[in-house]
Amino acid sequence: MKLDIRQVIGGLFLLYGVILIAVGLIGGEAPNLWTGAAMAVFGGAFLAWARLKRI
Repeated sequence: MKLDIRQVIGGLFLLYGVILIAVGLIGGEAPNLWTGAAMAVFGGAFLAWARLKRI
């Protein structure tokens, strides 16, 4: 099965979002937390889009 670019983009956004959420929770900086949450949601949406279009 071919690798869809949406999977790569979604996975990277999700990974970086989770890292930023962790940094925001540990460091106590709100911009990292909110940016990480937005990136995680965006990455999850890309992964869901790739999965739904494959079916």
